[in-house]
Amino acid sequence: MSLHSSRSRMVAALAATALLAAGCTAGPAPGPKVVHGEGGDAAADTAANTLPPLSAPKRDLNYTSCGSRLADKYDVDAPEGVQLDCAFYQVPIDPDHPDSNPLIVTVVRAQSSQTPKDAAPLVLTTGADLPSSRLALSLDSATLAPLLAKHPLVAVDHRGLGQSAPVDCLTSEQRSTLANDGAAGTRDVAARTTVLAQAAREGADICNDTLEPDQLKYAATFAAADIEQLRSRWQVDRIGLVGIGSGSSVALAYQAKHPGNVGRLILDSPVGLNVQAGPAAAATAAGVQNSLATFAQRCANVGCSLGSDGLGTLKRVISAGATGALRGLSDTSILTAITTTLALGPTDPDGLKKLADALTAADRGDADDLRALVENTEPVRNADGQQVTRCNDMVGRPGLDDIPGLARTWGTDAPMTANTAALSLARCDGWGSAGAAPAPTSFPIAPLVLLGLNDPINGLKAAEALTPLLVTTGADARTVSWDGLGYSVLARSRCAAEIVVGYLGEDKLTGPAERACPA
Repeated sequence: MSLHSSRSRMVAALAATALLAAGCTAGPAPGPKVVHGEGGDAAADTAANTLPPLSAPKRDLNYTSCGSRLADKYDVDAPEGVQLDCAFYQVPIDPDHPDSNPLIVTVVRAQSSQTPKDAAPLVLTTGADLPSSRLALSLDSATLAPLLAKHPLVAVDHRGLGQSAPVDCLTSEQRSTLANDGAAGTRDVAARTTVLAQAAREGADICNDTLEPDQLKYAATFAAADIEQLRSRWQVDRIGLVGIGSGSSVALAYQAKHPGNVGRLILDSPVGLNVQAGPAAAATAAGVQNSLATFAQRCANVGCSLGSDGLGTLKRVISAGATGALRGLSDTSILTAITTTLALGPTDPDGLKKLADALTAADRGDADDLRALVENTEPVRNADGQQVTRCNDMVGRPGLDDIPGLARTWGTDAPMTANTAALSLARCDGWGSAGAAPAPTSFPIAPLVLLGLNDPINGLKAAEALTPLLVTTGADARTVSWDGLGYSVLARSRCAAEIVVGYLGEDKLTGPAERACPA
């Protein structure tokens, strides 16, 4: 299936969800609300289109400025025009037992000089994709100006990673083997599966001993409970919540457990909830492959060093990592560097050219710049807490013997990403799963779905698995597709930020069920 048809099918499916839920057929967008004459219908129409208000915290956290400290931690520049402040609060590691071991959860509040002091915040989570605090450093003041003029963003680091009681339980050797998927100078997936699974089992033993009895309490359900603790501390009835990437699973778990406390729900570049591990990995392989193709094409359009055959260069560099031709680099670590740079770095012509220069130099045998990218990005994507969380959330993992066949099958359409996606299934061998997260049975507040057509972390196809849930629950979803390149539509698109501002208001978002924002 072509990239264009995959995108069209995804957008159409989610748009159809909204139409089915509303019990209507495709047609012109509804016009403005009509004021009726006698008969009392005007008040009823107004009430039907009014949403419960979002409130500022009655008891806020104690924030301190932390932009410079975070920039030093992640070795990037702090954003200009965005004030970053950090705070923390304590939660029980087991929400069902308030006297259980405490954890510290850290949040980063982003606001501008225009943000009202009494504004309701929008809570943000990136799940296990990367620390929410790292995404906070990529927020652009110009892009988010419409939103920050109305609301601050409060990014919550998932328990166990980032600033929230980060887990540290693996040895450096195990961490390295997991990060490079068992690469040892061979392209043989079966051999790498064996090496990777052994490291995973040994790591599981150590981490279980370290975290006992709480090794299964890092799943999306528990991260959702941490957000409920935040709402309770704020003493507000409802929160606005945006789940980005795998953070959408945290947001949906929160919706399932606390439907009355969700004032607005934004699913940004989402993944499906409780999707079997094999299909989820296949969707990631295909989606990320398409995002890399978009990068190569747009790089060619701005005259970067990859040239007209950018995909060919990418394939050679990734293959060189798989064979061990680039010292210290594997195909998986190279993919991590490329996708994380595209996710969080600048994707303007200068940003694309800088990444392209590192790749073309590696293609010539000089991998120093690419190696620096790997060293900078791997801790963001492969921390111990992410390993624990991803395994806690994994559902229906295939057997190790199935992995080579899956890599071959997926490699037909996703030659650059199939091996890494398939091998990722062995990373949780020996690790416990917390089981399926609770799924919402209804959406009293219609969700807003932001589709990143070129998401380099999870890929667009991962969002397809969300459609059945929205259909079966009758969710009156509105979708916004964005053709840019990067992670999080909200963080990258001013057009999307403006739509989100309207969605956060007290009137229902009217207009077409399907919208689009330019790159």
